[in-house]
Amino acid sequence: MRTFQTILMLVLGMTLLACSTENVKVKQPEKSSSINVKLGVTYMKEGKYDTAMDRLKKAIRQDPDNASAYGAMALLNMRLKQTDEAEENFQRAVKLAPDDSSIRNNYGALLCQQKRYDDAQAQFMHAIKNPLYQTPEHAYLNAGKCSANKVEAEKHFRSALRVNPLFPGALLEMARLSLELKRYLPARAYLQRLHAVQEPVASSLWVSVQVEDVLGDRNTMQSHALLLQRKFPDSEETRQYLQWKKDE
Repeated sequence: MRTFQTILMLVLGMTLLACSTENVKVKQPEKSSSINVKLGVTYMKEGKYDTAMDRLKKAIRQDPDNASAYGAMALLNMRLKQTDEAEENFQRAVKLAPDDSSIRNNYGALLCQQKRYDDAQAQFMHAIKNPLYQTPEHAYLNAGKCSANKVEAEKHFRSALRVNPLFPGALLEMARLSLELKRYLPARAYLQRLHAVQEPVASSLWVSVQVEDVLGDRNTMQSHALLLQRKFPDSEETRQYLQWKKDE
């Protein structure tokens, strides 16, 4: 009897070991695919697009159901101005992971670039409605940038700031919008909040120069103008500033 029980336990043990090994074999391609997606994204950020493409293609071969791989490939397609390929990969990603808000947000950005504003807004709103989305302020920001009118844009930017009051992107857009609407004191306040959490960039310095010129703070205006020219001499904002000074 004991011999039979011993044999049975050995068989069961071997069966469990086989199952465990099989699960490892099934999951290994998924793990390798995820690693290659991360590497591909890293190379993309570094501007090494050929290497990024190789990694992402490998990730898709390893796991054809990896939505993140298609989403990352679509972002790379966008950087390479491959619009048709980007949309095709975004559609694959959305089909595989319809509730992935990051993919929806990025897809919306592509659609906005194509001036397909209604389709873009649908993607942003789908992203925002997901209660598990950890950074909905990004989708609100994109929705505001892609809005047809200033009222709608302001609503989205304010929603982004309700989620994250220190979100630099939304603070900058509210400063720009306030300048356009001639709300100069609120524009200054948004810029002050922005520069408290982020070093000034060309776009924020140029907005500040225009705001402080109207409000009469010559010291801040000149200081930011000098900083703009020194740190960002080749920027579009510096070009606009120099043209503005010339036209005065």
